[in-house]
Amino acid sequence: MKKTIFFILCLAYTTLQAQVTVTTITSEFKGSGGLSLDSEGNLYIADFGDFLGMADTDGIPNNVLKLDTDLNLTVFATGFIGASGNDFNSEGILYQSDIRDSAIYKIVDGARVFVTSTGIVAPVGIVFDSEDNFYVCNCGNNTIQKVTPDGTSTLFASEGEFACPNGITVDENDNLYVSNFSNNSIVKITPDGTTSTIGNTINGNGHIDYDSNAGKLYIASYSGHQIFSLKLEDLEMTDIAGTGERGNDDGTGDDITFSTPNGIAVTDDGNTLYVNCSVLLDGAVINPQIIRRIDISSLSVDDNNALIKSVKTYPNPVTDVFIIEAELPINTSNITIKIVDVLGSSVKEIQDIPVQNTRLRQSIDISQLSAGNYIYIISQGSKQLHSGQLIKK
Repeated sequence: MKKTIFFILCLAYTTLQAQVTVTTITSEFKGSGGLSLDSEGNLYIADFGDFLGMADTDGIPNNVLKLDTDLNLTVFATGFIGASGNDFNSEGILYQSDIRDSAIYKIVDGARVFVTSTGIVAPVGIVFDSEDNFYVCNCGNNTIQKVTPDGTSTLFASEGEFACPNGITVDENDNLYVSNFSNNSIVKITPDGTTSTIGNTINGNGHIDYDSNAGKLYIASYSGHQIFSLKLEDLEMTDIAGTGERGNDDGTGDDITFSTPNGIAVTDDGNTLYVNCSVLLDGAVINPQIIRRIDISSLSVDDNNALIKSVKTYPNPVTDVFIIEAELPINTSNITIKIVDVLGSSVKEIQDIPVQNTRLRQSIDISQLSAGNYIYIISQGSKQLHSGQLIKK
């Protein structure tokens, strides 16, 4: 089943970045596949191989590695041809897809155990729902396969919205979210198999993960060299880190760079992301890799909205003039309100807005703007305090 979303906001993204900090936490190693975190915070890293789109020629099996909380890196399991996506079931057993073997394995006591190859075609992402069914992204034939706990494998979704489905994650209601590798689309699949495209990044995507704290998806844009978030409440796409230039520059703010980020995993508290990035080499070489930690505590529940006690925007939708009212935690200054369009371009900005006794109240005339969807952003200096949707009639 297929459902199409027609409103333009699902295709919009905001290019304004929050204050995140990125730190490289490993030396170079072979680990170009997907990432998963266990309940104790250990990170598991699959090795897809040394090359994209071709087999390894060294004849050495690829591994799944474990990076513990003390940053010790060890081999967790071996014997894979192209270890791609992975996920834990409810019993804490890691399931691993092998793209070059077109099969799914589980890892028991460090050993690779075959699960199924029925309906599996060049698999990448894998995820478990609340009933311990797992779903596989078949990059090889643009489908999603469902495998029940008893091993029954059936086709779950096969709409034209899939283009080498790569990453997959699930929310608390068992809705699935898929990131495409061969285009920039994010596709939602409801439990009954209905699909809809709910957002787009800049370029082809790696993996995807869901943070229940903030109701957000985090996406590694493999070809776009950036990290995005997609808020499910209003389908606002935000570039949270990365200039779009290829590199591995750590830091805070606007100068962070990524090199083909692929795997992505968010911690249970929603404050930290882990991604693997390739070292800058030519051609199709994708190993060695490094693990980079993204601290996003400023993007916890409701983003930076927690810095503002209440915000009212009215009327919304608006024809000519609307009013923003907000209660700030302290009396402050240097407040700016910016309006950006669906492409992230600034169309109006008001600076040095006065605040009286922590109360902000500002009327804004947007009569000159075309009808459509916009985003308003309240900032103090370089810190974004709140953002929300604005509809111009």
